[in-house]
Amino acid sequence: MHIYTLLAFTFILWVNFCKASEHNPRTAQCQPLHIVFDQSASPSFNSHFTAISPEGSYALTDKGLEMNLYKPNGRVTTSAGVNDKIGDGATINSTFTLSAGKVTFQVSSPTVSGVIVAGILIGDTSLDEIDIEFVCGEPDSWQTNLFVADPRDSRPEYGVFSSKQKVDSVTKLHSYSIDINGEKITWSIDNMIVKTLAKNECTRNGFLHYPTHTMRVQLGIWDASSPAGTAEWGRGPVNWTGAPDKITATVKSVTVECD
Repeated sequence: MHIYTLLAFTFILWVNFCKASEHNPRTAQCQPLHIVFDQSASPSFNSHFTAISPEGSYALTDKGLEMNLYKPNGRVTTSAGVNDKIGDGATINSTFTLSAGKVTFQVSSPTVSGVIVAGILIGDTSLDEIDIEFVCGEPDSWQTNLFVADPRDSRPEYGVFSSKQKVDSVTKLHSYSIDINGEKITWSIDNMIVKTLAKNECTRNGFLHYPTHTMRVQLGIWDASSPAGTAEWGRGPVNWTGAPDKITATVKSVTVECD
C-alpha cells in the first residue's frame, strides 16, 4: 500500500477479521492447498476463505472466483484528480496462515483506469504486506511490493521495495507467485522468477523491514479514486460515466506450497 489512507483501510479490514476469527500465530502451520474456483468449489472456498467485504461482492462461477467492484450510489463528482465517492469492492481473506511458503494466484484483471486488483500476503497480527498488484490502467504491467512497518521509522517506507514487471496483458490468465522463506522473497509469473529480494537487502534507516509474522492470503479489487496520491498511482480516478457499473476481476485458482 502506498499512502496513509490505504494503510488505515487495510487496518480496519484487519481488525474486523481478527474480531471474527481467533488465532494463535505461534501454532500456525502452512498446509498445502490447491483450489480451482468454479461453481462446485463452494465447500472448499468456505473452508479456506472468508469475505470481509459487502455481500454480493464476489461469486463463484464457471469462469472462477469473480471479484466485483461496484459504482458508488448517486452522482460521482471529480475534482482535482479525485472522486468524491469510492466504489465498494471485494476483499477476501484466507482462514489459514503461513510464515513461509509459495502462494500462486491465477488471475485476470480488467483494464479500467483507477481500479486496482491485488493478490497479497498480509500479516495476521501485523500490517506486514507482500504484494502483487495490478494497476488496471496499465494493462501491460504488474507490480510487486513489500511493506513492513517499524515504529522507529520517521515516516512510513511506502514503495521503497516496489517494482514494475512486464506482462502481455493483465486481461489474460497468468500465474503470479510470491515465495517467502527466512532469507528471501521471490516474485514470479508463470514459474519465471522476475524479482528476488534478500532479507539482507531490506534494511532501511538502520532497521530491518522483513516480515516476521504469520500471514494470510488476501484477494481483492478496489477503487483507487481518492486521495490524490492514490489516484495518481492508480491511474485514476475511475471515470464512472464511461466505466461499467460493475467491474470484475477473476481468480481461477490459488495454490499454496509449503516449505
